[in-house]
Amino acid sequence: MRSTMTKVLAGALALAFSAGIATAAEVRLIAVGGVKGALDKIIAEYTRETGNQVNLTVGSPPMVAQKLVSEPYDVVVQSAAAMDDAARAGAIKADTRAGVARGGIGLAVRKGAPLPDISTPEAFKKALMGASTIVITDPSMPNASGIVTQHILEDAGIMDAIKSKVKVSGLDPGQQAISRGEADVGFFNISEVRDYVTFAGPVPAPLQKYTIYQAAVTAKAAAPQAAAALVKMLGSASSAERWKSAGLEPQGQ
Repeated sequence: MRSTMTKVLAGALALAFSAGIATAAEVRLIAVGGVKGALDKIIAEYTRETGNQVNLTVGSPPMVAQKLVSEPYDVVVQSAAAMDDAARAGAIKADTRAGVARGGIGLAVRKGAPLPDISTPEAFKKALMGASTIVITDPSMPNASGIVTQHILEDAGIMDAIKSKVKVSGLDPGQQAISRGEADVGFFNISEVRDYVTFAGPVPAPLQKYTIYQAAVTAKAAAPQAAAALVKMLGSASSAERWKSAGLEPQGQ
């Protein structure tokens, strides 16, 4: 009798386990690199809570925009401006858009180098006038840090004075140049400053400009309910500390 009951119980547990596997979904998420640091941790929590697996693809803003139209994904995280474009193209479910975070621009210097004073607009401008080489990412790339940096420098009124010092580079090549001493300073999304350089601080508040990041369920979502649950978690109060720890400011409810 005991043997029979054991077999029945084992069978019931096996069925329950199989049912759990059957109901788990795979969520295909595509996102820009500026939010990856927070996403890695939020995804892990989402998987623990729901059992759903997340397949994350990270790319530059133009790559994300292109893939969103040409390939099947369930959720996208990108700038609000890029989300506007995606909505016009019919690539997202517009009513699922949710703000998740915003990110500012910061200054990076070589490890061990003196930290420039950039605490005020006046100090910020003085520091840049004294630098010999200033790295920024490509300002022609839509919805990326380079164009935001260009607007900051223009608003500071020093772009013409320093343009001969400004060198356009990729995100990692630019920071690698700083780490080798080939450039004095560089401007990047705060959330993308690498650990082989030193974060010298954010652009001072009167000059700072932000990229607003949003999440949305895509028009091609194969797992819309699981996708909507992920979007909700990304903008939830429970995820706020994850965004903060990644150098971003949470914008969800």
